[in-house]
Parts: sequence; structure tokens; C-alpha cells
Amino acid sequence: MDSNTQPSQSSLQNTSPDQNPAEISHLQAAFAYQNERITEFQAQLSSLRAANEHLTRYIQSLPATRPEAVRFSLPDKFDGTAERCKGFLRQCSIYFENQPEAFLRDTTKCSFMMSLFTGKALEWASALWDQDDMIRTSFDYFSKQITEVFQYPAGGRDVSMQLLDLCQGNRTAAEYAVDFHTIAAQSGWNEAALKPIFKRGLHHKLQSEIACKDMDMDLQQLITTTIRIDNLIRNHPTCPLTTSMSATTASGLEPVEPMQIGLTKISLEERERRRVQRLCFYCGQPGHQCRHCPNKPTPSKH
Repeated sequence: MDSNTQPSQSSLQNTSPDQNPAEISHLQAAFAYQNERITEFQAQLSSLRAANEHLTRYIQSLPATRPEAVRFSLPDKFDGTAERCKGFLRQCSIYFENQPEAFLRDTTKCSFMMSLFTGKALEWASALWDQDDMIRTSFDYFSKQITEVFQYPAGGRDVSMQLLDLCQGNRTAAEYAVDFHTIAAQSGWNEAALKPIFKRGLHHKLQSEIACKDMDMDLQQLITTTIRIDNLIRNHPTCPLTTSMSATTASGLEPVEPMQIGLTKISLEERERRRVQRLCFYCGQPGHQCRHCPNKPTPSKH
């Protein structure tokens, strides 16, 4: 026999001196069982692969789902009021941009805008609707005409003059800030120019309060701080500043409070200390307020 020839399993079984026929039979049965199980698993795997391919083809054949459309509110009616012109055009543009399938043509957009007109705006558009074809067929042209006719400065003043003339008056700082933000957004002025304009329009008492607090603030921080100080003053009716801010004379001018004389002689820190401790702003003593201070000079009578 060739030395490289391997002996067969049966020859090993026959020649092995320790061979147990019962063990060999048991192993053969186990191998046969495992072979059957592997065959079953292969069949199941083939079945699962076929089912997966079928499911994949089915899913691919389904129509693509679309997300639920967002419903936008209709733009507000426009009656020709100058202050509402820009907002009306902006609302219409947003409405058209988010529903392009419904507004494919400019004629549809123009007709839609026309349906929202009331009052003098409707009278103007009705007079031109049959005379100017561009109003009916060009959205950009129609929008430009609306702007030129209705978006004129309030009271004949341009945005810069409105900003320079804006004052807080008797309003809260928050109300003043809303108007300031609205006009400032249209002015195109930078923050360096807007900061002094905002302070200039404040009540003079608030100007005094923020005089030493706004050095490192940006515009929004300045506005936020001013509103907080104003709210603090208004929520403490016993504060002398509140009385001074709300009091007016019969001629419409604010009276000069006696405490104002004292305020020019003390530091901001001392003023705050006296306010917190409810001390007299004139003499710094407890038990009375500035207007009833026994230490202030009595005005001479002529």
C-alpha cells in the first residue's frame, strides 16, 4: 500500500482496537439528524428570502406618501390703510409661496389679492381692473402699483423722520419699544445710530436711570434693561420716580419735584440706597418723603 494513501472510515472502524459499535451508531444517527436539520433550515431560508423579495417589490410598487399639508390662514383684508400695506403684501407672498400648485399663474394671484380688497383699496382696484391689463396678469406689477399708491409715509413723514420724532410719552417702555422696533426695521440704520435714537425718545427719568448702565450693552440689551427698569418703577407706586413720571401740570408740562434738587447732589449708588431703605431723597433721613422734608429750604414769597 502507498504510504500516502489514507485509510477509509470503515477500515479504521475495523482496525481500531478500542472501537465501540454502539458509539459509532450513535454518532452516525446524530450526524444524520444534523444533516436533516440543516436541510430544513436551508429550505426555510430560501422561503424567507423569497418572501422578503416579494415584500420589497410590493413596497416599491406602493404610491409615495405625501406629508399632510400645512394649512395657512388667509391674508387679512386690505382696506388701503398705509400702515397695513407692507404686511398685506408680505402675507400674500407667503401664502403663494407655500401653495405653488394652487397659484401657478399670475392671473390667479392677482384675482386672489383683488378678492381681499375692501374700502378705498377696492374702489381703486375696481377702477383700474378693466383699464390696465397688467394689473390682472402680472403679480409683480400689481404689487408695485399697490405699494406706490398705498404705502406712503404716515402723516407724510418718511421713516427717518418718524424714528427721530418717536417718543415714549406716557406709554410703558415696552409699548415704546414695539413702535421703535417696527420703524427701525424699515430705516436701514445700523445699531450704532439706533442706540442714541432709542435713548433720546425715552422719558427723561428713564434716561437718567440708564445713563451709567448702557456703556457695554448692545441695542437689544439696552431695550430689555430699560423695560425692566420701567416695570420696576411702575410696580412700586411709592417710588418718587413714579410720581414724577406720571404727574403733569395743567399746562401739560411736568412739575419740577423738590427731590430733583437733591438728586443732582448724590451719586447713583446713594440714590438707590435711599430708595431701597425708603429714606428721604433730599436729606437721607427716614420717616418722611422728599416733598415733606423738613430740612429743605422754604421758597421765599414775593
